Amino acid sequence: MAASYARPSMAMNRAASSKSPFVQGLASGPVKWQLLDSLSVDEAKRQNKLIFLHIGFKSCHFCRLMARESFAHGECAAILNDSFVPVVVDREQRPDIDAIYMNYIQAVNKVGGWPLNLFLTPQLEPVFGGTYWPGPRPSSSHLTVHHHDDDTPDFLTILRKLRTTWIQQQPRCRLEASEIVAQLREFAAEGTLGARGLGTQQSWDLARGRAPPQPDASTRSESLVAPSELDLDQLEEAYMHIAGSFDPVCGGFGLAPKFLTPPKLAFMLQLDRWPAAVQDVVGHTECKQATDMVLFTLRKIRDGALHDHIGGTGFSRCSITADWTVPNFEKLVVDNALLLGLFVDAWKIKGGQPQSEFYHVVLELASYLTSAPILLPHGGLASSEAADSYHSHGDKDMRQGACYLWTRPEFESVFVHGDESIGHVAAAHWNIVDNGNLDELHKRNRDFAHQNVPYVSKTPHELARQFSLSVATVERYVATAKQKLRGRRQVDRVRPEIDDKVVAGYNGLVISALARTAAALRPVSPEMAQTCLATAKSAASFIKSSLWDADAHVLYRIWRDGRETEGFADDYAYVIQGLLHLNRVSADESLVALAHALQETQIQLFHDHAAGAFFSTPADAPHVVLRLKDGIDTALPATNAVSAQNLFWLAALLQNDADTSAHYDALARTTVDAFEAEILQHPWLFPGLLGGIVIARLGLQQ
Repeated sequence: MAASYARPSMAMNRAASSKSPFVQGLASGPVKWQLLDSLSVDEAKRQNKLIFLHIGFKSCHFCRLMARESFAHGECAAILNDSFVPVVVDREQRPDIDAIYMNYIQAVNKVGGWPLNLFLTPQLEPVFGGTYWPGPRPSSSHLTVHHHDDDTPDFLTILRKLRTTWIQQQPRCRLEASEIVAQLREFAAEGTLGARGLGTQQSWDLARGRAPPQPDASTRSESLVAPSELDLDQLEEAYMHIAGSFDPVCGGFGLAPKFLTPPKLAFMLQLDRWPAAVQDVVGHTECKQATDMVLFTLRKIRDGALHDHIGGTGFSRCSITADWTVPNFEKLVVDNALLLGLFVDAWKIKGGQPQSEFYHVVLELASYLTSAPILLPHGGLASSEAADSYHSHGDKDMRQGACYLWTRPEFESVFVHGDESIGHVAAAHWNIVDNGNLDELHKRNRDFAHQNVPYVSKTPHELARQFSLSVATVERYVATAKQKLRGRRQVDRVRPEIDDKVVAGYNGLVISALARTAAALRPVSPEMAQTCLATAKSAASFIKSSLWDADAHVLYRIWRDGRETEGFADDYAYVIQGLLHLNRVSADESLVALAHALQETQIQLFHDHAAGAFFSTPADAPHVVLRLKDGIDTALPATNAVSAQNLFWLAALLQNDADTSAHYDALARTTVDAFEAEILQHPWLFPGLLGGIVIARLGLQQ
């Protein structure tokens, strides 16, 4: 008898079969989690059930909180198992799925964030969604947790409401979900998705977001614009809009919460370094002011609480407050790579010498990205560090930021036996106070009572005056304090868990940052330059050997004990960019050959030959209700912006092959032109593509 293939059972929790640490973390709970595949979708169709789609990532505090409060709750789990098909997705593994439904949430609710929770028809069309919902309290009508406003419904209430709504109003749910997808598809075709709102009867005011809304945008003009209308004038308009949102007190752009937004900072920093024609259009004074805004912002980020001043382990992804003093504590490796590139540029602007401003933060970030546990034994780089950790060995419950926080007595206990004066200076330097310095978090969470996160509140010169010491003595005290506190933390605290899956695109961005850092550091710190170069080379080698299938000409996105999930357009774009940066500093032509091969596959799988630019997903991507084109820069550079610049770069490198060079140059230009109407209306949303306009008009600058 022939052996039969045993299909996984929907009665089982299938989370353990994923390679994602985030998904695997839900394997032991009572919810019977399914993966996003044909089995779960077919089962939803067969049973005519809504799919509950939970999207998150390992380092996310609110993802862990929801798992603890809601998914471990007996009644919540029972309803999920009986009335829905619960499906879990790692947003870093399926960024396409995340982007589609995040656009829906932002369009309906004007805010977004993670975890991202959706109720979908069996056809994967959204009925309702939101971000973090607190767990049920005894009355099932009021909150038991400390994170949200009193009018926020708890998860159990939402489950009951959606269960009833699907039973009683299924035709309406299906109709409105179908209409929503049609609207999303229309906006995606126009390129205005992410800057549009959806109006439906189903958009109840239930969800609360964890991230700021996208900037408002008017609807796109129906008139087609000639490609020639894209010019340097759009840089001036973008500068004016971005500069208008600058915070002159705290740095950064916009209101709280504040994110790092490296693409926006990179654009502003580049204005004064592009050819003179750019300054002639934008204004010489304005370009210098743009540089000053970025340098001021980077100082605030460097001195603020996102920076791990004690351990030197990088920067958190955002601040809850406008002054950068209350971090969310989760650290994404890709954020730190992009931030390293910005600090390198800032250091070069300030002189590029060991005594120049930003030098030490460049060395610290470079060390963080080239050391364990971020650098994995096989040469790839991990994805993130969790926001939550155990405060001490033996603790049973994780707490947000526990590794990094100090009460005043804990802090002072490090400085004994004659070191008390060092402790007093250090406490004043990092604002360690009796009642704690996390008022904004303490208002919502009693765990933060009396807790302090170190950030620079007084400079060495201010401390020298306060304590009647020399500046040199203060600097020595601070350095000694940092060493002592780091030693205590390494002994007493538990470092947050690492998400050790390798993401191809993220590794590509790290390769770019490390290659650029190596080139900048060679004259002043050859040893660190060599470390950066070696790490970039090992990451590139790992991608080539473990994630690139040379026979099938396919790049895989994820590696963790084997590869999983074929790459998306951003993986190709970021890896190609990394290889080109690495070739520039290492003069290794094999890197150009690999970049060329990857570029050919990206064109084959993702390029829109009719309208130009690159889709985020291939035409045959599973379980995708619409294909998006990524042109708006967010925390990460837009895929099409990077792809356009890669094509310009490869066209210059491959001039010996005239046909390929001309083809790539033409593709680069049509990629930029594909977003022309949107850029003309809202150029500040597209800083990366504005760089493509500069290249198209003025040529590639080395």
